Amino acid sequence: MGTSPYGRLIRLVDHDYGAPFFIGTGVVVALLWSAVSPSNYETITISLWQHPQWNFSSINSLHGLVVNGLMTVFFLAIGLELSRELRTGALMRPAHALPPVLGALGGMLGTALLSLLAGALTHSYALRHGWGVPMATDIAFTLGVLALAGRRLPPQLRIFLLTLAIADDAFSVLVLALTGASHIHSAGVIALIVVVAAAWWGSRQWPRSWLGVGFVIAIWMCFVWANVEPPLSGVVGGLAISFNEAFALNFERALSRWSTALVLPLFALVSCGIQWQALSLRGDVLTIIVAMIVIRIIGKVLGITGGVALAALIGFKLHRSISWRTLAAAAVLCAIGFTVPLLFADQLFGPRSVTYGAITLGLLASSIIAAVVGTTLLRIGSRTE
Repeated sequence: MGTSPYGRLIRLVDHDYGAPFFIGTGVVVALLWSAVSPSNYETITISLWQHPQWNFSSINSLHGLVVNGLMTVFFLAIGLELSRELRTGALMRPAHALPPVLGALGGMLGTALLSLLAGALTHSYALRHGWGVPMATDIAFTLGVLALAGRRLPPQLRIFLLTLAIADDAFSVLVLALTGASHIHSAGVIALIVVVAAAWWGSRQWPRSWLGVGFVIAIWMCFVWANVEPPLSGVVGGLAISFNEAFALNFERALSRWSTALVLPLFALVSCGIQWQALSLRGDVLTIIVAMIVIRIIGKVLGITGGVALAALIGFKLHRSISWRTLAAAAVLCAIGFTVPLLFADQLFGPRSVTYGAITLGLLASSIIAAVVGTTLLRIGSRTE
């Protein structure tokens, strides 16, 4: 690769700061574009391709193509990474996996309960109905921001956060699959079960890369037929299909690069635009924005530390290099995230709704605050410990 433009691009994509840079660029462009020319933004991202006779899995717009199609690449990378961690990584040994996994479940539960509580106290239907929205953490973004906290942090902290974020995304995807679909088609579910079983058995009998990719496509089509969010098929495919080890590792690396450099920035571009003219920063909109910030940060900190404390109580303790103060500061970083949360919000409220715009602002605000506060706390902690 040398110093060619392609080589420099690959190094940027692989760098810890690569994901925040590319995704952040997509967010900024979406916010500015939707503010400066809202009609043009909506036409390009939502209305341009629409045709009444073409509605395959709602891929009748740039938004639909990215959300229901290209995001499968991102989730397939997660599925392959999760499969690898279960076979040979941190999730293989319960002593290493249980604290971050229980932390992930605690963070999800903490945000969900706070969302329900805030909805009940403020009489907000969006917060009650959207209790699953604030659950997930963005892996790449969180680890990218963690790199800003300095080199004095224990290396085990990155492994802990990586495991937690993988488990967080996997469980959040499961919740989305179980609660997101408006009407599940039973024939599609039956076909999905048959195809997944065939993929699991066939890929182990004939571990061919082309066969595995074919099974991934077939699983995606079954998700479409079943009326379950198609991109989630990537996680199922990554877990069910046994690729050749060398191919699987290279395939995962390639998918991660494409996700970082193209898929996630495009997702940010088509998902983070806001109908500013319809958004008034008062009433229920302001309630949702403020509540989302509080729910994400407080819910993640209390839930993650509580889950890890439960693991310690039953005999599975954190690595001795990670203090409780460091854990709490890292838990703040886990409030960074909008990828899976926006998929939730898209499914529940639709990308054109005022509620979706309020949730988007709340998620972005909480991510920025969490990045600044978490990084600051980690830097201070690394100097004093």
